[in-house]
Amino acid sequence: MHEADLERVRTALGSRYAIERELGRGGMGAVYLARDLRLDRPVALKVLPAEFAVDSALRERFLRETRTTASFSHPNIVPVHAVEESDELVAFAMGYVEGESLAERVRRLGPLSVRDLVRLLQDVGYALAYAHGRGVVHRDIKPDNVMIERATGRAQLMDFGIARAITSAAAADARAGLTRVGEVIGTPEYMSPEQASGDTIDGRSDLYSLGLVAFFAATGQIAMGGPTPQRILIRQLTERVPSLIDVRPDLPDALCAAVDRCVMKEADDRFASAEALVEAIDEAQLAAPEVPIVIRGYAQELNTLLMVLAFVTLLGWYVFSSAPKGMSVIDRALPLIVFFGIGLARMLQALTAVRRLAELGFVPDETMRGLHLIVNEQQSLRDQLRLDPTIHRRRRKTLASTLATIGGATGLLWFAASRRVLIAPGRYDIPLYATVLLVCALMMLGVGAVLLVRSPFRMPPGERMFRLLWLGPVGRFFINMGTRGVAPVSAAARARDPVTLAPRFVAADAQTPRPFPASIAASVPSLEQRVTALEQWRDRGAR
Repeated sequence: MHEADLERVRTALGSRYAIERELGRGGMGAVYLARDLRLDRPVALKVLPAEFAVDSALRERFLRETRTTASFSHPNIVPVHAVEESDELVAFAMGYVEGESLAERVRRLGPLSVRDLVRLLQDVGYALAYAHGRGVVHRDIKPDNVMIERATGRAQLMDFGIARAITSAAAADARAGLTRVGEVIGTPEYMSPEQASGDTIDGRSDLYSLGLVAFFAATGQIAMGGPTPQRILIRQLTERVPSLIDVRPDLPDALCAAVDRCVMKEADDRFASAEALVEAIDEAQLAAPEVPIVIRGYAQELNTLLMVLAFVTLLGWYVFSSAPKGMSVIDRALPLIVFFGIGLARMLQALTAVRRLAELGFVPDETMRGLHLIVNEQQSLRDQLRLDPTIHRRRRKTLASTLATIGGATGLLWFAASRRVLIAPGRYDIPLYATVLLVCALMMLGVGAVLLVRSPFRMPPGERMFRLLWLGPVGRFFINMGTRGVAPVSAAARARDPVTLAPRFVAADAQTPRPFPASIAASVPSLEQRVTALEQWRDRGAR
């Protein structure tokens, strides 16, 4: 079936596009990767199902809506380059995004981090604000319609106009007393209550869908699922969406509040517009658990101090233990005074950094909190890497090549050792080429040891020592020493804590949601009819 569709598209559009392969398929048609032969650029070619193309009324509405969205020019909207039509085919060429859909991203790597979730809401919010300002409601916001650009991480929204055109045709037929397949177009799991019940919708319907998309992105779970489309739509009408913070308690409260506000059942209880959502998210991003630069600088000082102390300790032990026999203890200890001075100087510099923090208004608890956030960032990165199968494949290849390197180095060592010649008791003569091989083998062993021990999934020894030393009693004692004698700061300076200097999630306005619903008895018959139509439409699309 798919091969026949592909040949049909190639026959109809082969003079303009070179069809390479199918990218995906859904109820709204199939998407193909193609090359625009005139402009020599890759495009994503979306071909509508044949039953849509032969319906003249739906076809005209779709072309009109698509031409409207083709005029859009926004960095977070996948552009429409051209509309192609023939007797039994309607398609449009849109920009090809080098990346993956949000659904694929979550399936591959798991739930998004706070930073990625905030950016997703911003990017899609900007796109919706742009479209709503031009009178266009998307009607089918879902993870499959949000593309994530691989190079930049930017989210781009696609498929404007398709659901709008089809639902407009359905409404026209309903007014004429007709019943048609496709009366409900959209994705039940992400459909707003007013869209599910057939009421008039506006941009706030898209915000509800975006809130459900954000829930999926943050948890990897569908908030309003069910065994059948009918059960899902009834849930959309009658049940409240679970609060995001109950599933992801690690997320900032105000970010969860913004998502929860998007999925209020009554449109009036949601954000008034996409612009209002973007403003709230912008403010929320300013309170994300970021760490002020001054605390990051202090963490760098502590890292440097840790390395210096380790270096002077090892070097001092080597100098002291390798001193000639018969040398007095005082003579042995004299070089250690230099090393002690180096360590003391670095320690004083770190104490100066602590004092600077205190002068800026950071109390010890705030500084310790900032240090914890820094190490948690590293742990979060490792957690994300563990979910990436590409990183696991690279790690396996690295281990295989490392073991081969160690095996080769062992063979070179054996060969070099076999070339040595005994010239005196305990003394050997080794040819030059064997010496070169010996040096290479030792270097290979060193490289192999590092690659074998160092893993992107494992905490490095330096970070482990940082946690043990600076995040415990020693670190707190060190901070208390540095802040001793610093005068109490003013209220203005006191406001410069890690949360104020870093991004802050501004709490959303308190909402008093109205009871919902008062009664759904009147909605059930029409809902059942709409669900039946949706199931018929999906069955036809699957065939």
